[in-house]
Amino acid sequence: MPRRNAEDALRLVPGLTLVQHGSEGKGHQFFLRGFDAVHGADLALTVEGIPVNEWSNIHAQGYIDLGFIIPEAIQSVDATKGPFILGQGAFAMAGSADYQLGIPAGERGLRATYTAGTTNRHRGLVTYSPREGDGEQFIAVEAMHDDGFGQNRGIERGALLGRVHLFDDATHGTLSLLAAGHVARFDLPGTLREADVKAGRAGFYDAYDPAGNGLSVRGLVALTHAWRRGDHAVSSQVHGGYRRLELLENYTGFLVDPVNGDRRGQAQTAWRFGARSEYTVHLTERLALEAAAGVRGDVLDQSQHHVGRQQEPLETERALTGVQTLSHGLLGLRLRPVEALRLAAGARLDVAHISVQDGVEMGPRATGTLAAVSPRATAEWHLATPLRLFAAYGRGFRPPEARAFTPFKPQRTGLSEDLYTGGDPRMTVADSVEVGTRWNPHRAFGTSLSGFATFIERESVFDHVSGVNLELNSTRRLGAEIEVHSSPVDWLMLTADATLVDARFVDSGNEIPLAPWLVGGFRAVATHDSGFQAGLRLLSWAPRPLPHGARGAAMAVLDATAGYAWRGLRLNLEVENVLNRQIREGEYHYASHWRPGEPPSEIPVVHYVAGPPLNARLSLSAVY
Repeated sequence: MPRRNAEDALRLVPGLTLVQHGSEGKGHQFFLRGFDAVHGADLALTVEGIPVNEWSNIHAQGYIDLGFIIPEAIQSVDATKGPFILGQGAFAMAGSADYQLGIPAGERGLRATYTAGTTNRHRGLVTYSPREGDGEQFIAVEAMHDDGFGQNRGIERGALLGRVHLFDDATHGTLSLLAAGHVARFDLPGTLREADVKAGRAGFYDAYDPAGNGLSVRGLVALTHAWRRGDHAVSSQVHGGYRRLELLENYTGFLVDPVNGDRRGQAQTAWRFGARSEYTVHLTERLALEAAAGVRGDVLDQSQHHVGRQQEPLETERALTGVQTLSHGLLGLRLRPVEALRLAAGARLDVAHISVQDGVEMGPRATGTLAAVSPRATAEWHLATPLRLFAAYGRGFRPPEARAFTPFKPQRTGLSEDLYTGGDPRMTVADSVEVGTRWNPHRAFGTSLSGFATFIERESVFDHVSGVNLELNSTRRLGAEIEVHSSPVDWLMLTADATLVDARFVDSGNEIPLAPWLVGGFRAVATHDSGFQAGLRLLSWAPRPLPHGARGAAMAVLDATAGYAWRGLRLNLEVENVLNRQIREGEYHYASHWRPGEPPSEIPVVHYVAGPPLNARLSLSAVY
């Protein structure tokens, strides 16, 4: 499949949809099982077990930015839908994914790649991993420039990623060092009013504000030790890093400030740290015990300014400093009472502590400690050789952002009327259940069908207009998912999937805005022994419910790849949006005013962010 960045690997997970509602360089928006996870609020993402979600990011809670992961250094992605596994931590409300790094077998040795694209994309990549190794020790370096499509979508970035085993032996286990560095500068087009495009006042791929831009910087170091002897296995990890994010955006034009405009400049610096240890022991052939404990935290500094027409700061809207930690402990059992039945059950305790100082309100330092207990259980029964039944229950959670402990209240929002207006900050928890079956009667055909339900007592959703997380009333999601795969010949794999969700507020019965209620996909992947390979991917969704009762547009996009490998040479062509459809990746419904001098209106209207038109990238690689 096309791999513009590391997030694209998640597009292979049935039912998990992601869009780039800004430009390359900014975090993606994720949809899964009726959740609009925005930039990561409901999807827990880890890389080699290291949490990536930025807990109290100034732009969006749980913000995910995988720019430091070079796509060619991904070995696999392990995705779990729902909060059913003990190891899933904060933000695993809709599900989780863990990236495992390494160089695939056919690419080991010294590899050099150059990519050229129709959007003036130029990318250079060099990777090295010992040819006779397992790919876990590697170094990868990339540099890229792209003008982007339409207006104000350019990006330049560089990344360095590598891992080395400091020692690896049977007595002492394996100790490895992982290091990453990443910097990206990118433009941000903002949203467009649908009415302006229809009236011809703006082009489909235009931008109102040419000043929108962003900066993303990350440094990461992690030490991981793994040891196994007999029935015992221990894994420990410590990690630390630096993170910087800057964004200059304008969502509402001149609605709030008719003279200077409504630009806001956001900046956050964070020093991140964490440690964890996991222990597994097989008590008998059919019974295993697992236990784990860990802590993660951030020392953060946030600022937000109202910015004028000359990009001068006019007013400080946020000046927040603080420390936040999230500690956890878990205990579980895995049991196989008979050969055909596998059971797992346990619980985890997560404790969040926040200490924050609001430099705008100038009040006393605010602190808070919250806890969440998450019981989880799964069962899988091999009813017959081709048939399996499974059931699961679990509780996911999300800690509140640090700003929730300050007196701040937003004055303007662009979301639902189902706002929660009382109560102190607390953990957002989601109770989920799932039942289903997997049927694989033949190696050339298989299918899975599942039904799921999620209940949240008190919802929390990020609102781009106010720039904060809004507390909403209780919600529920009921849905079903089907996936079919077929391999009629050894070199061809076909898969199709569909997910249907009814997501509503419990009290009002209103639809939960922004998440699609129906998503479907089809993929065909051909990998022939002759060296030829190709892929085809179709993704579509039904019109999304938008805030205030509005409705978005349907979307369908077709991508394709083709490539040929001969000895150490690789030639690959990636084509996005083959049918050149006008895609509205991000869709919103709120009030804005982009024609200064005319009377503004507070009536919400549909806004959108365009997805890429037809574009292509050609890559030539040499492996030595």
